[in-house]
Amino acid sequence: MKKTIGYLCLAFLAGLTACNPEDRSGEQPFKPTVINKGFEVVADSCLLRGEVTSSPNSSLKGCGFQYGNDTLRAEIRCIEASETFSAFTRRLSPGTYYAVAFAENGVGKSLAPDSVYFTILE
Repeated sequence: MKKTIGYLCLAFLAGLTACNPEDRSGEQPFKPTVINKGFEVVADSCLLRGEVTSSPNSSLKGCGFQYGNDTLRAEIRCIEASETFSAFTRRLSPGTYYAVAFAENGVGKSLAPDSVYFTILE
């Protein structure tokens, strides 16, 4: 009898700790959706802007930009992951460059569907 009551108490406590007041069992987490929000060329670098439009059921882990040209491939990460973000490229030589925003959550990494192109003048 004592064992039965003990087992019932353990089962009750286990049920309490496993309960979540919000049922999310029907929801599925996805990679974030991110877009480029523009840029501004400043002397020999560029200020890039991006925005995370959704990150269903998974918090953001990181965001930033990939940029480059025919001979350069670089990535810059923002210090803090947030829905709107921006970052400066390093000093660049004159020429045309591409940039694409990215964001990461617990499911994976996503790139913006389009790239922006900017030119550094001499």
